[in-house]
Amino acid sequence: MSDTPPLVYLIYGIPGSGRREVLFDLIDGGIDAKEQVLYFRPEDEASTPFDEQLEALDNVSVVSWKLSDAKVTHGPINAAPDKIIFLAPGRSDPADAAEALKTWVDHNDCELARILTVTHCAFLSEHPKAKAWFDSCIHFSDIVLLNRREDVNNKWIKDFEDGYHKQFSTARFLLIKKGRVANPLEVLNPEARRISLYFDELIPIEDDEFEDDEQPEDTKPDKYIERLESGLRAYPVPDIQKVL
Repeated sequence: MSDTPPLVYLIYGIPGSGRREVLFDLIDGGIDAKEQVLYFRPEDEASTPFDEQLEALDNVSVVSWKLSDAKVTHGPINAAPDKIIFLAPGRSDPADAAEALKTWVDHNDCELARILTVTHCAFLSEHPKAKAWFDSCIHFSDIVLLNRREDVNNKWIKDFEDGYHKQFSTARFLLIKKGRVANPLEVLNPEARRISLYFDELIPIEDDEFEDDEQPEDTKPDKYIERLESGLRAYPVPDIQKVL
């Protein structure tokens, strides 16, 4: 392990979207075998054959974790990683995962590299009500990986991507082919492209310095993270479990 802080990644996606397959490809093709990787595997999800392949990599250590009250809970860590990769629970609220990750990264003196969303295109094309959940994931994401496209027409893919570009999304949209990305190094490159400023250092301001409608974007609470006095989210995301 080097003297630099570990780089942390988060991967969003629903169960069955191919997240573990993509993760294996990113580690195998984009991370030097001499670099140690700590893989946070969600404990409430069933294992897949790719979990076995990930654990078989010599430079990968695995720890189970769960998301509880927007906090990371995990067992003991016996590794000194260069890179840390969290697989977000596929049935969780993306805002809870983002909030938990920021708290964990800050507490452990790590550096957030990138957040990825693996999009199950076939599922989303058949269940448009799930789009609000994916909107939240992509709001926090630097890279959107379009997977499970075999039975989805190209027009749907184009319209899906164009819809975010029209909303001025700066994320990169990349196609996955047979579980692989074209350039793993490009995906892992720690250049922020996400539209959310939640993980950035906000500019401190006086309460009365700006009117609400004039407040700069980098001083406003994140749309999905903001809470009401009741403790509930100001902009709640529909429960993806009701669609799965």
